[in-house]
Formats: sequence, C-alpha cells, structure tokens
Amino acid sequence: MDIKELRKNMMLAKKTDPEKSTVLAMLLDAAQKIAKADGNRQANEKDILAAAKRELKMAHQSIDAGIDVGNTVAILEVFIPETRSPEETAAIVTGIVAELPEKNPQLMGQVMGRLKKEYGETLDMGLASQLVKKALSS
Repeated sequence: MDIKELRKNMMLAKKTDPEKSTVLAMLLDAAQKIAKADGNRQANEKDILAAAKRELKMAHQSIDAGIDVGNTVAILEVFIPETRSPEETAAIVTGIVAELPEKNPQLMGQVMGRLKKEYGETLDMGLASQLVKKALSS
C-alpha cells in the first residue's frame, strides 16, 4: 500500500471506524518521519512497512505491560506481509544454492543478497541465514 492509499483508507475510516482512522494516522505519521530522517524524501511502501513493524512491536509491548490497545494489532498486521513457512524457506534456499557453480561458504553474501532482493520481507532472514550456511558447507 502506498501513501495515497493509506491516506484514502484513513479518511474513509474516519466516519465509520475512528479507532482504525487513528491507527492509520499514527502509521502515516511514523512512515513520514522515517522518510524525513532518511534524506528528507517522500514516504514510500518500505517506510510504511518499517513503521508498521515498529508500531506493531510497540503495541505488543503495551499488551505485555497490561495496556489495552484495542484493535491496533489487527489493523497493523494488514501491512505486514505473511512470512513464508520454514519448509518454503528451505526450498527457496535449496533452489538458489543448486544454481550456484559450486558450494562455497564464501558465496553466502551473494545468496543472502539474492534472497533479500527477491523475497524481501516474506522470509525469516535469520532462518534463511542458517539454511544457507548449512547448504554451502555441505
């Protein structure tokens, strides 16, 4: 979702769901602050994702502290892409490693870079790193 869509959704929710409107306004503000801090540029989808992750983390911390956050978590989770399963991650890593001319631990950076570029936020990069290390060592 881009900034224009986020603003539109926020305005639509203003009349029907004030809580959602407030959470979206908070998300929009956080994304704009991230973009401003990163070279005073316009916010984009990556900024919205980063802001959503940060706000979601803070919402979970509030819940852990016994604070009622209402539907904030459900509203923010819409902006976080679903992470692939460990099995899917393993299959992706296996496929990329199979394309390499050789299994060499020195190629780990290359494989991780490709995973991040092609699969971005949908992979658990910690798990992917372990799988790549193991696949390149065997």
